[in-house]
Amino acid sequence: MIPVPQPRRPSATDEPPPAAGLVPDAGPPPAAATRRAAPRGPVIAVVTVVALLVLAGVVAAVAVVLGAGFDLVLIGLIVAFLLFGALGLVLRLLPGSLPFVPAASRLLSFVSLAALAGLLYLYAYPAITHNTTWPGTSSAPRPGASLTRQASVVYTLTGSGGAEISAESPLPSGEVAPAMVEALPYEHSASVTVNRRTPGLFTLVASSLAAGDDGQLACTITVDGVVVAHDEASGAHATVFCSGKPQ
Repeated sequence: MIPVPQPRRPSATDEPPPAAGLVPDAGPPPAAATRRAAPRGPVIAVVTVVALLVLAGVVAAVAVVLGAGFDLVLIGLIVAFLLFGALGLVLRLLPGSLPFVPAASRLLSFVSLAALAGLLYLYAYPAITHNTTWPGTSSAPRPGASLTRQASVVYTLTGSGGAEISAESPLPSGEVAPAMVEALPYEHSASVTVNRRTPGLFTLVASSLAAGDDGQLACTITVDGVVVAHDEASGAHATVFCSGKPQ
């Protein structure tokens, strides 16, 4: 007779069969799959740094080529703020366990904030408090420039006879205008220090020495080649009053 195999009875140490519809756990993924799923933070950081360096180079090249029409200080501060700020953010994508990454990130963030502070102090604050136009225009001084400048002023009197000068200002320190001019024309040139934002008034007041009704007197003040004041009068002891300031 051929023996018939008897079914094996399950023992206490056997694992229970999986329930219907459930897939057994396949266990941890292989090492190759783990490597493929690795984070791409370093790659993104490198690409971002290269792109920012190229952008900064293009901006710097344009600023050098067109420097006559742009404020290089303003462009430099903007580039520093954007570039160092972006680099600091990129370093935050890198693992903090890498050497010097945390310290470099903090340093770049500090430099970016310093550039922002320079923008606010040199450009935003003067524009708000002094109502100046944006740097690069003719009426606003460039950052770092002195608040004073030298102006060339010419005081002129023309007419008949002589004239008595009551006021002529401003003048260089220690220099005074003559009180009396025996014969016209009279011209006095000087170099004075004025404030860039508030240059003040230039004044010339004089009276004619001619006693007749046909007396003529005219005054003119020119600052840096531009006439800022002019006045004319006629008659006996005619008086002229010139007062003006540069634009």
